Amino acid sequence: MTKTIALALVAALAGTTASAGNAGFGLQRSATAADTLTVDLVRADTAGTVSILDYRAGVIGPVLGTSTVQAGANNDVLVKLDREPIGDVMAVIYDADGETVAQKRIILND
Repeated sequence: MTKTIALALVAALAGTTASAGNAGFGLQRSATAADTLTVDLVRADTAGTVSILDYRAGVIGPVLGTSTVQAGANNDVLVKLDREPIGDVMAVIYDADGETVAQKRIILND
């Protein structure tokens, strides 16, 4: 039984690693509402951008601000916002072709 579980786990992890890219965000779940937002960690497969979009009632709205990122790990990415968000936001990583490669909801503290 233990051998079966171990083999199943190895197979599942191997499939995930082969199909998943490295792009994504760190463990940040919240931020303080302001005219800038710092994204703690952005991992990008290629150079691109991270955009902060309005996110209310489960609907992604307009872009509030954008910052460039390099391939690899980008720590403390500062995004200047055109206006202070009213509700939560969605952070989105775009590759150089403008394709969405990762997104994460960030809850804003008052």
